[in-house]
Amino acid sequence: MNDLVEYILDRAISYGASYADVRIEQIYTTQIVVTNDRIERVNVGVRRGMGLRVLADGAYSFVSASSLDKDLLDRLARSCVKSAKLSSLFKREKIQLAEVKCVRDDLVVPSTEKPHVVDLDFKKNIALEVSKFARAFDSRIVNSTVRLLDEYREKIIATSEGTLIRYVTPRTRIFLIVTAFEAGRISSHMDGESFVSGYEAYRKFDLEGWAKRISEKAVKMLKAEPAPSGRFTVIADPDLTGVFTHEAVGHACEGDGIVAKESILTNMLGERIGSELVTIYDDSTYPNGWGSLKYDDEGVPTEKRLLIDEGILVGYINDRYTAFKLGMKPNGGARAQDYMHPPIVRMSNTYMAPGDWSFEEMVSEIKYGVYLLGSRGGQVDTAKGTFQFNAKEAYLIENGEITKPLLDVSLSGLTLETLKNIDAVGKDFKLRSGTCGKGGQGVPAGTGGPHVRIVNAVVGGRR
Repeated sequence: MNDLVEYILDRAISYGASYADVRIEQIYTTQIVVTNDRIERVNVGVRRGMGLRVLADGAYSFVSASSLDKDLLDRLARSCVKSAKLSSLFKREKIQLAEVKCVRDDLVVPSTEKPHVVDLDFKKNIALEVSKFARAFDSRIVNSTVRLLDEYREKIIATSEGTLIRYVTPRTRIFLIVTAFEAGRISSHMDGESFVSGYEAYRKFDLEGWAKRISEKAVKMLKAEPAPSGRFTVIADPDLTGVFTHEAVGHACEGDGIVAKESILTNMLGERIGSELVTIYDDSTYPNGWGSLKYDDEGVPTEKRLLIDEGILVGYINDRYTAFKLGMKPNGGARAQDYMHPPIVRMSNTYMAPGDWSFEEMVSEIKYGVYLLGSRGGQVDTAKGTFQFNAKEAYLIENGEITKPLLDVSLSGLTLETLKNIDAVGKDFKLRSGTCGKGGQGVPAGTGGPHVRIVNAVVGGRR
């Protein structure tokens, strides 16, 4: 493979590129879907291909292929450079890249039960067991769906400047959606777990306890009552804190949005944008983090990027282009979904740092408020600085105690106002796995933080 990447890069430079990077990947995948103890779908596949990006006359061009035939790659390299040169004729400003040191490294995540060699029956049995555990919890559970996913990815990243990195990464994920029904009322709950490892992770994971906890929450929400609407003091759990941090703050800190002036945080470095209790990182170095990686897809070493320091905006997430454009140091923020997509500025593990408050202290001071847990989706506008998230669970807080469950509660507001209205940050911490979507690409990303209390937050509920 090393000879092949050198060949592709040499061809691109020979046709007139001033810079080129290439990724060759081989990706083994499995997806198993089980509904109500019945196997609905099994997909097993392998993909292999190449993605080439060139810079010529100050413009980028990208091409990908699912074949590694040398004659084809030669033609694609020529076409890619030609396309970049044509694009440059219409660019007002030429792309320049911040300088970085060349890297050579070989990175293999250890795994004793690699996903692509584990027996398919073993995987099926995991999914079937989870479905059985979920449905056995309570007679009110009327439906369960389990999705088991795994991936084993071998990747080579190389640049015309001399960087050469090999990655081998196993990943496994499992999701469970449970629906409960009673007396004409229906509720559901969903959760997932992810491991940057092979199937050895399931030897230690309590599948039965996990499935029963999800079923228990679905049953509990059958008793949920309509939520109040208006402005209240709210406590967000670590999952919802992480979603807010990622969606409303992290995306607004991505360098391409800053360069394009499509972020509420454009030209705000050094300004106070939140409470002094708020410190936020995008951390690619977090141990075993779902979004962790030592190098990005430009071969640049990644970092623990400090974005907000005690309420002050201090950093952005950059690739080599946005770093040059903003006069900043590259910090390894370029990521691509796979060889079929070009690298773009992306987050890794984005979280709010813990503080000094206990959860009990936060709750005890609230006379009437809402406790929100998790997120079932929502929407964010980083240019306007607005957000809206639907919580998975919600409970009323009355006189310092958590009382009844609430139905279909949402949290919305202005990002900067919300950051300033955080008046307590918990000492606990949790990082969850997810998939971040942007530009038609999805990449593994971690989100998290502690429990956080927000005053004067906008809460909405279904009547």
